[in-house]
Amino acid sequence: MKIKAKQENCNGIPYDFFDQNSNSICFMLSGTGYSYEKPVLYYSRLLLLELGYDVIQINYSFEQQLFEQEPQAISNMVYSIVNPIVEHCLRTKPYTNAVYIGKSLGTLPIIDFYMQQSSSIPARYILLTPLLSLDHTMANLLNKQAFLAIGTADPHFSQEKIAQLTTLDLAVFDGLNHSLEHASNIIQSIQFCESLFIQLKAYIQKNELSISM
Repeated sequence: MKIKAKQENCNGIPYDFFDQNSNSICFMLSGTGYSYEKPVLYYSRLLLLELGYDVIQINYSFEQQLFEQEPQAISNMVYSIVNPIVEHCLRTKPYTNAVYIGKSLGTLPIIDFYMQQSSSIPARYILLTPLLSLDHTMANLLNKQAFLAIGTADPHFSQEKIAQLTTLDLAVFDGLNHSLEHASNIIQSIQFCESLFIQLKAYIQKNELSISM
């Protein structure tokens, strides 16, 4: 779907605004080194646009020194940059529901903050390759509602931890790495990508129905 992004800025942080004059909005938070034009985030954007959402892609970047801090401090830093944009966008239009999509680093503020807060509008959360190896991430995911996708070759994957996340919608892919790709089989990567987005579309549409009822 060809919708040209508006280049916006809030508190010195640039973001891309795909405006469809919708009453639904999606906030996208990228990973370290995993840009919005890489497959999983690119197709996530196209899917949400296809489903009629406005889409916000927040274009943050960090110095390497950030990652020498404790995980919770990293999460706090990302949230402090992202949240003013989220609040600004929610103030400027009367949105009735929101979706938050995070990839890797971008899942931290979603899990640690947005999923723990009371939202002013119904919100759903999509976690692509979250950092399950972090203790605070697991603690904040227990008994929550979200869609989570991860591969068994991801260094943050743990079958024991996945088994604890009984309230989440899970998409676990055999042999996929932290990019949700198969390192040596491009055809299998594409097939798994198709499966991911079939499941993700079903999750969003199912939850849209529950919101409207």
